[in-house]
Amino acid sequence: MTARSTHPYRLTSTTLTLLLTISLAAIAQDSKPAAGDTLPRDPNNVYGKFDNGLAYIVRKNANPPGKVALNLHVKTGSINESEQQNGLAHFIEHMAFNGSTNFKPGELIPLMSKLGMVFGADSNAHTTLHETVYKLTMPDTKPETIDLALKIFADFANGLKFGDDEISSERGVILEEKRSHLSAEERMGKMLMEQVFADTKLARHDVIGDEETLKTVQRSEFVDYWDAFYRPENMTLVVVGDIDPQAVIAQAKERFANIKGRGDSRQAAKAGLKPTMAPRAFIFTDPEQVSGEVGFMAIKPARPPTTTPPQLRQELVDDLGNWIVNRRYDELVRKGGAPFRDAHVDNADFFNEAMMVQAEGDGEPQDWNKILDAVIAEVNRAIDHGFTDSELELAKSERLSNAERAVQTESTRDSGQIVGGLSAAIGLHRPIMSAQQRLDFTKQFLGTISTDELHKAFVDNYKSSAYNYILSMPAKKEGLKLPSTDDVLAAASAAWAKKTEAQPEQKLAGSILASEPDAGKVASTETDKDLDLTTIKFENDVVMHHKFTDYKKDQVTIRLTLPGGVIEETAANKGISEVASLIGQRPATSRFTSSQVRDLMTGKKVKVGGDIKLDTLSLNISGSAAELPLGMQLAYAMLTDGKLEQSAVDEWKKAQLQAYEMKKSRPEGQLLNAFAKTVYGGDIRMLELTPEQINSQERSPAEAWFKRIVGNAAIEVAVVGDIKLEDATALVGKYVGSLPKRTGKFDSLNPLRKINRGPGPYAESIQVKAIADKAFTLAGFISCDELDPERRPLNLASQILSDRMNDRIREKERLVYSIQAFNQPGKAFPQTGMMLAAAPTDPKNADRLADVIIEMFKEFADKGPTEEELTIAKKQTLNTLKDQMKEPSYWMQQISELVYRGRPLSDIKQMPGIYETFTVLQVQDAVKKYLKDDAIVKIEIVPEGTESAAPATQPSGK
Repeated sequence: MTARSTHPYRLTSTTLTLLLTISLAAIAQDSKPAAGDTLPRDPNNVYGKFDNGLAYIVRKNANPPGKVALNLHVKTGSINESEQQNGLAHFIEHMAFNGSTNFKPGELIPLMSKLGMVFGADSNAHTTLHETVYKLTMPDTKPETIDLALKIFADFANGLKFGDDEISSERGVILEEKRSHLSAEERMGKMLMEQVFADTKLARHDVIGDEETLKTVQRSEFVDYWDAFYRPENMTLVVVGDIDPQAVIAQAKERFANIKGRGDSRQAAKAGLKPTMAPRAFIFTDPEQVSGEVGFMAIKPARPPTTTPPQLRQELVDDLGNWIVNRRYDELVRKGGAPFRDAHVDNADFFNEAMMVQAEGDGEPQDWNKILDAVIAEVNRAIDHGFTDSELELAKSERLSNAERAVQTESTRDSGQIVGGLSAAIGLHRPIMSAQQRLDFTKQFLGTISTDELHKAFVDNYKSSAYNYILSMPAKKEGLKLPSTDDVLAAASAAWAKKTEAQPEQKLAGSILASEPDAGKVASTETDKDLDLTTIKFENDVVMHHKFTDYKKDQVTIRLTLPGGVIEETAANKGISEVASLIGQRPATSRFTSSQVRDLMTGKKVKVGGDIKLDTLSLNISGSAAELPLGMQLAYAMLTDGKLEQSAVDEWKKAQLQAYEMKKSRPEGQLLNAFAKTVYGGDIRMLELTPEQINSQERSPAEAWFKRIVGNAAIEVAVVGDIKLEDATALVGKYVGSLPKRTGKFDSLNPLRKINRGPGPYAESIQVKAIADKAFTLAGFISCDELDPERRPLNLASQILSDRMNDRIREKERLVYSIQAFNQPGKAFPQTGMMLAAAPTDPKNADRLADVIIEMFKEFADKGPTEEELTIAKKQTLNTLKDQMKEPSYWMQQISELVYRGRPLSDIKQMPGIYETFTVLQVQDAVKKYLKDDAIVKIEIVPEGTESAAPATQPSGK
């Protein structure tokens, strides 16, 4: 259950994203549609409304087969709270699961678990300013299962009990949820809402609520809000799945049609937004803030909801202009020397009460004036000179490609994605269109949009003398002098006054490769008929696995995996792999800069990226089968001629240094280092980078590191998706089979797979200089490796323990907002797997939480699970696997490193049936095998001044 915060984390792209997210469900009470024909509705949906005003949208979609996803959308959120009810809308969402007409307190979640549903994944909810949405994914589509879901939703709509004991119990859970969000971003976001949006409800209402209200609000307030806004005319039932829509509508009618409003209704509140009339400046600081985030935004009069083609066309025009300016920002970063690491412009509806236009940049705090100047310069350039023909053509090609891709993939979209999209669109007061309808309009509009029209629209949107200039800065930093608001306004005025030059026309680069390689020859082919899996070895020793699946229409992923990475590093070059991986993240070659590569890939239905991790270098090519050759050309260019740009290294250093500073004051930021010191015995390869190591990195050695790996290492290729074997073989043979013969072996890194960890138990207690009253606790024990047979019974144990922990640690002891036990097998290094649970908590409870986690693990090892618990865990696991095993991503995970990890096919064939075979004793014994006193790990990270727990016998295994 989630409270989607109304606090922007910064005035930058994140601010706008959050503000727009919470405005999606806004209701325009007084807006009227523009003249003209209305937009069509998606014919795949069945729309209707019962006599009491409760609406429904139902859609047949057999992906995944035999499943159904449901949402109950309630058009109310924290915007409708009274001054005494701050946080109540979200609190009510929690209470829905804590007692109703048909489900006594404590009954609902166990009942769903018995069906194989997992709390959080299959049953959840969220609240924003304007909406509350309840979500269920049912394990089958039997009439009785669907009826159960409808009965649950009907109770949420009209049958909540709000028991005093349950309210009291849930207070602690929500307070822990509030604690989990505490951060510099949360604090500055709250300041922004209170000051920039003073005298509006945005300033006074926080979705999660204030602590005093959460501690003291009484039952009468719950009933008051619920009666006023949980009414049939404010609700929409959304059902998507492998169902008969008419049958589901008939069932829904039985459950919902007779619901009536309780008491008097109240009109939905408005935020109270007003257009900005004069320039203002705001400076928000926090001791834990490390970056300088600089932006400006204006609130302009609202537009009516988009219901007609001309309005939709105007949105497209706006989007194209924004896309071009954002591309210009990106170009400045790629060239090097930009004062920001990223920058962004956007404009959009703001709660249907206003339109917000904004621009932002993020960089070093001492460069705030340079950032502001550079961000304004590009907005000003577009206002003064407009856009070039080549920029518009690129923008059009990208928009058209995205629309075409949506049509290609719509037929096999997941029901959960569809139901979420429909639910999110309900409050927009606009027709919900299909991908084909959107494509038709996109084609129609793009043919008539000119640079002159884009220019005029951009000027209308962004030319303003009434911007709010907002800086988010560190409270203190050596050498930093904070500006005054007058300084900011003066800097902005000077920036707007500067003359700009027109953007020059740019000629697009040619083909990625100067010449095509000759395809390599196939040396051997083997096919496993049980798995329908073919393995091919080329003469250069490259290995390819192919798995056909059209479960996701016209979607294919090709992954190249090469041994190499962090595992090879030493103290002398620590961090070099992370820098080298920038080649995969921002591809460039000796022929083309990363900007030119970006433009070559614009408008194409294929994506290419790469990364270097602990012991793998990987390249991923994904998209439409028809455009995979282009992606493979880029992959080939990276493998044979990849270049690392200096600007990428420079920006990486700045980002890493800021991240290092940020983590110093955040308990969760210290977790990886604590994990490295305990489970990995302080191995240099696993420790996080220090500032000295970050600053020591250079472009040339990192590029050579990348080229060494791709030039010599063994290569394993996995091809999964909607592509035939012969086509996959031709592609891989041409662009990977043509590479020089591999001299490296798949086992070449084995001598490096050693960790010198001393005897346990292992403990790490860290104190951080933090403002937030928040600690982070991790506890567990060293467990299995990825191919050990115990990993699967340990998975079942973790599912059982998760349910137990939620019941005891969350619901009864209220030590955490959310907690989950999970088993993480060792992979790159043997004997580094871990069974653990972790969560943020009250600092005074950090030690208690660790002790309870270990106590529950030990109790499980001593007594094992009950037969009922194991039956439920099997159902939950098999229910999840039933869907996962249809997904291409599942098969990519199974086969991408078959040879590298030495995994036999027989291990894959055991799935999912092997889970049915495990007994209570086997699951208990798996935990008992690994849970020894000298294998226990406890990590507690608390604010300075917190009384720490007694140290373990052998801290950090020393």
